[in-house]
Amino acid sequence: MEKKEFAVRGIELHSLYAWVFKWIDSCLTFMQRERFNTLVLHRNDFVDLIVYPGKYFGCKKDSYDSIFERYKEIFRTLYKFTPTRRSGPYQRRAFLKRVLTIAKKRGISIYVENKELYFPEILLEFYPELVKNGKICATDPFWIEFLKEKYREFFAEFPEVDGIITAPATGESKVSITSNRCTCERCRNTSRAEWFKNVLEAMYEPIHAAGKKLVVRDFVFNPEAHKAIASVMENLPSDVVISLKNTPHDYYPTFPENPRIGNVGDHEQWLEFDAMGQYFGWGIGIANLADDYRRRMKSALEKGADGIILRTDWESLDGHTAFRTQNKVNLYAAGMLSNNVNTTNHDIYDHYLSSEGWYAGKDNREKTLEYYTSIIDRTWPLASKTMFVNSCVFSDSSLMPISYEHAFWLAEEKNSLKDWIPEKSDALAPKRERLEENLQEIDRSLKEADALYQLSLEEVVGLTAEKLSGFRDAILIQKYYVELFALVKKVLLTARYLKETEESHESEYYKGKQATLKGLLSNLDSEEEFLRHFGETTEFHPHTIYTLLDPDRVHCLKKDIEEKNLV
Repeated sequence: MEKKEFAVRGIELHSLYAWVFKWIDSCLTFMQRERFNTLVLHRNDFVDLIVYPGKYFGCKKDSYDSIFERYKEIFRTLYKFTPTRRSGPYQRRAFLKRVLTIAKKRGISIYVENKELYFPEILLEFYPELVKNGKICATDPFWIEFLKEKYREFFAEFPEVDGIITAPATGESKVSITSNRCTCERCRNTSRAEWFKNVLEAMYEPIHAAGKKLVVRDFVFNPEAHKAIASVMENLPSDVVISLKNTPHDYYPTFPENPRIGNVGDHEQWLEFDAMGQYFGWGIGIANLADDYRRRMKSALEKGADGIILRTDWESLDGHTAFRTQNKVNLYAAGMLSNNVNTTNHDIYDHYLSSEGWYAGKDNREKTLEYYTSIIDRTWPLASKTMFVNSCVFSDSSLMPISYEHAFWLAEEKNSLKDWIPEKSDALAPKRERLEENLQEIDRSLKEADALYQLSLEEVVGLTAEKLSGFRDAILIQKYYVELFALVKKVLLTARYLKETEESHESEYYKGKQATLKGLLSNLDSEEEFLRHFGETTEFHPHTIYTLLDPDRVHCLKKDIEEKNLV
């Protein structure tokens, strides 16, 4: 029988929102209504902010009834060595206890997510041998002991937490073999796989002893690290859950399916999706992913996936969330599809418009729905041609590149598609034929953005005036965003052809592109002026509109290209 739903249906909150009680409370209300059953609180130092651990500050016993018994033994030491951290853990303990209480009442599990290793800075003073030649040593045996102690204390305090989700392979933590700069003999002789194994086993011991789940993510930045962590994950105890991004490396909807899906042995597997859009416009460049979710979720269910986790914000963008943009439709889509993967777009959009107060009464609902559908269904095809070129990532997490080198580093090194699809190796090549194909794609994005805006202005009945006005504003902002990216991409791709092509520099085509670039640089001047005026004279929300449409980024790019002396 066809499997239509996921057992685990999660919402993930990052950094700032993971510590705001009112926000979590409202999120839990939304989750209960939309049949999500798991809340993930994601902050890399979450556990370190909520436990001391007491052993390193003078606690003598193996067990305590609560953090307060630990605190009464060590408050003087804490005040002496970490005064600003002295009261933080027990304050946050009260916060998390309350979150756990209300989540339980609503039938929602709580997981904490981080990237290990993290630790309190004072440990480097207590144990100076952890630093060798000015570099923190990733392979010092102390870290294994520390991890065990940290999680023992955490679950002694919070037995209500259902588990820990961790990513040891990204290099985004304070200490990792992936970004290790220590050159001691032990570090030189320790493989990535061995380090991952030691760290995960150290975490598993206290987590398993507490009767909780360890969930390991394969989040990495290149195929080598992917292979190293994969080899370790496959040999972890069978009760360890494997969590995989739906695409390899990161949340790029133009990328293929993560090849690890369905290849995790006898482990339970969860899939991670992004609703906000770190790489597809933050909801400012609107991207409705209902069709993408459905296709990928169906495939994942066929390959034995058990759960989905939906990211709603991003740790590097405090104060921004899918809940406050047009991409909120993605939250409804993921919720409904994770409960029934065959749910239609019609039902998703109708439920979204109804739940979010778009309908003005009961009349004309189908016509209203047709209007919304005619626009929202075109947003991802447009986004796929806005901050991508030939499916390659051509943005800095949805921001325009700020230099020639920056642009192609982002596209071909940091976020390389060719690592996963070798035939894309020449997707951005400085060849006449390839350049013309990519320029045509850019021109299509401009036509689509304008058509979308014109559609939004068509007469419609049945929508509240507030929602209709906000929607039209959002489509207009998206049009400005597409126009900015189109110009930036034309400048960069043309500049690359002029700088790197092996084709004749004496041809009419080459000389024509020199004249084209000169005109494009003039257009960048006009774009910068427009965006400065836009920023000074408008009051749109959220503030991140102005982050994406930043004239100073345009100015920086123009200077960089001019310094190349290509015209």
